[in-house]
Amino acid sequence: MLKFLSEFGPLAAFLIGYIYGNGMRDAALYMLLSSMIGITICYIFERKFYTFSLVSFGILFVSAIATLISGNSMFIKMKPTILYIIFSCTLWITAIKNRPVMKSVLNSTFNLKEESWNILSYRFAAFFFFMAIINELVWRNFDELFWVKFKVFGAVPLTLLFILLQLPFLLKNKINDDTKKS
Repeated sequence: MLKFLSEFGPLAAFLIGYIYGNGMRDAALYMLLSSMIGITICYIFERKFYTFSLVSFGILFVSAIATLISGNSMFIKMKPTILYIIFSCTLWITAIKNRPVMKSVLNSTFNLKEESWNILSYRFAAFFFFMAIINELVWRNFDELFWVKFKVFGAVPLTLLFILLQLPFLLKNKINDDTKKS
């Protein structure tokens, strides 16, 4: 639950900052502060930093500071694109090298056949690449409020839907505990 709050808290802070604050600058500031707090709280309780969270925070830090200093919202709007591309490339490269990062991320939750980890990695890589394209199309072709709504009410549900659509694959390729023991 703590990890969930540390990931979605900054998104909620972003929306609150945009609606009740002074637009994109406040949204970027609220998101940055919320992310700092989330990472700190997770570290205090779990005594570790998550790579995903650190990468995301690093990109957020640079894009939020650039937005705050310049007043140009382009930087914060490009943050999801950059993050999606980094995830996509990481997933592709690790799958190509036969060391899928998905295995290390989900191995405690799912025990899959070896080749299934690469397939899952390729699927997620393609999805993140798709999301990068969608983010670019939305922020470059629609007004700022539409992009904010897409970021909060479009990208998150699309991601959750994609994950749910992977469940049949995960269940089909799952190694049962009794199979593993034999």
